[in-house]
This record gives sequence, C-alpha cells and structure tokens, in this order.
Amino acid sequence: MSDVIRVENLKKSYFNEELETPVLHGITFSVPKGQFLSIMGPSGSGKSTLMHILGFLDGLTSGKYYFEDKDVSTLDEDKLALMRGENVGFIFQAFNLLPKTSVLDNVMLPLLYSNVPAGKRTELAMEAIESVGLGHRVHNLSNQLSGGERQRVAIARALIRKPPVIFADEPTGNLDSKSGAQVMEILQHLNMKFGHTIILVTHETYTAEHAERIIKLKDGLIESDQPVKNRCLSTGELTK
Repeated sequence: MSDVIRVENLKKSYFNEELETPVLHGITFSVPKGQFLSIMGPSGSGKSTLMHILGFLDGLTSGKYYFEDKDVSTLDEDKLALMRGENVGFIFQAFNLLPKTSVLDNVMLPLLYSNVPAGKRTELAMEAIESVGLGHRVHNLSNQLSGGERQRVAIARALIRKPPVIFADEPTGNLDSKSGAQVMEILQHLNMKFGHTIILVTHETYTAEHAERIIKLKDGLIESDQPVKNRCLSTGELTK
C-alpha cells in the first residue's frame, strides 16, 4: 500500500522578531493510503500545528513533507492553497457553517471559486449530503439543526470535492455522546467503504480508538505510534 503522506525530520518554529518558539522538534512517520489515523496529545504537544502543516494550512520550518510523493516542503502560500483545495477536506470542532444559509448552500461553498460547472454543483452537493444521511434536511438552515446534524453538514462539505484525505480536528468536541458516536460512525463508514484516508486530531481516548492507529505526541515529539488493539467499530449503518 502506497503512502499518501510521508514526513521526515519535520520541524516547526514560530518567530516573533528575535524570539524563536520551537513547536515540533523532528517528526518522522508515514500514512498509508486509506488508513484511519488518530493523533493525540495534551495541550501544547504540537498536534494542531502538525495537522495544519499536513493540511497545507501552514508551512514547515525544516525537514521534508511528501504528499502522494510530491515534495511540498518548499511550496509558497499560493501553491499550498491549490494543494489544499484539490486534495484535502476539513472538519472542525466549531462546524464553521454559515448560520442563516441552507444545508445545500453550505455544502456547495467549497465549489464557489472552482471550475466545476454550476449545474454540476448541486448534484455533487446532494451526493455528499445523502452520504451523511441528511437528505431530509437539505433545505433547512444550518441554525435549525442539532449539533450532530451540523457536524454532518460539515462532513458533507469536506467531501464535496472528493478529496483523498480528510482531516478532522476534535470533531466530537462540541457534541453529546450520542451525536459524537454518530459522527465517528460516519467517519469510519467513509474510511472503510469509500477508502478515504482519515486523520483525526483528538484528546479523547474513546474517540481516538475508532481509528486503526494512534500517534501520541508529547512536547513536539512522537511519544508512541501503535495500532489500536481493541478498535471501536461502528455497525456500518448510518442513523438519520
């Protein structure tokens, strides 16, 4: 199985005038295509910084980063933005939806500045919405939905361009346990049935154990990298 992501001795520092603040101190690992990976660590461990680099939201200071064998370590902001738009989808804890906008229009947002024909955009959005079990909510405004439903809309939005990799940053952090379990069920479904590579950032052990592998960070270094022995598996049936 080929690697979709490979990083070698990745380091990241932030600079404020003369002051350097190192965050990642030399990280090396790879992610095979189609894997479900969780990244865990306490606050300040560097997990969010790592996700931002892997998701083309930020650049690295030194080391190498390969995405589908392309060296992206030295790309400028414009090229990073192009890579981001074509290759990854994001799901965030805060949903980041437009509140007085329909589910359909929220999901179509990533296509706003794309070259996808207008007539095709609704079709792609409906396909993504149906895949998360929200076809019956397509014309509702996002502020009329429950928290769990809003996160499903965010997942559909992440899927609309059919990216090979989906990043989920604390996707259950604002949800009750039932809604959180449904969101994790959808992510497993996308991974196991459709082959999306999923990279989940979380501080919750139960949530992390829906993945097949967990990388734990501490103080900007990999503390452990282990397969999940007792993986939490969903039923495979999406609940509306």
